[in-house]
Amino acid sequence: MRIFFYLIWATVLVTSCHNKQEAGVPILNLAALSAIPLEKPIDSLAKGDTFIDVQLPVGARIEELSKDDLGLLKAAAYRFFGKVKLVDNQYVADIKDGKEIEVSDAVVSAYLKAISSTNAFADSLKKEGQEIQLPAITDEYRNALLK
Repeated sequence: MRIFFYLIWATVLVTSCHNKQEAGVPILNLAALSAIPLEKPIDSLAKGDTFIDVQLPVGARIEELSKDDLGLLKAAAYRFFGKVKLVDNQYVADIKDGKEIEVSDAVVSAYLKAISSTNAFADSLKKEGQEIQLPAITDEYRNALLK
């Protein structure tokens, strides 16, 4: 199930974020983001209320970011996905702006676009008769971001 979840995220996010002129892994590829180990723990940042703002250059790739920025993105993802539920096989985010979770609006907007792309991908498969069941966002997945 975990591999399937990562495959869905990777497929959708690579498709939606990939710029054919640049090589590397898109910044919002959550499977890749959770797979990269950090040098220091981010538990207190992710679970705290310190404001998180990451300045992401246009077209940035994961391998171009510092470990600190990767940690910030993981902490922001942890907070954001705490507001996401699976309803009728669609991801629904219960968040209006970044202030609710102390994350910059730009980062929240990027994650909202990512789940929108995932929902559109699931819908397109359903229209082709290949319905899939999107996995729920679990504590296990969110906790994997903290490593």
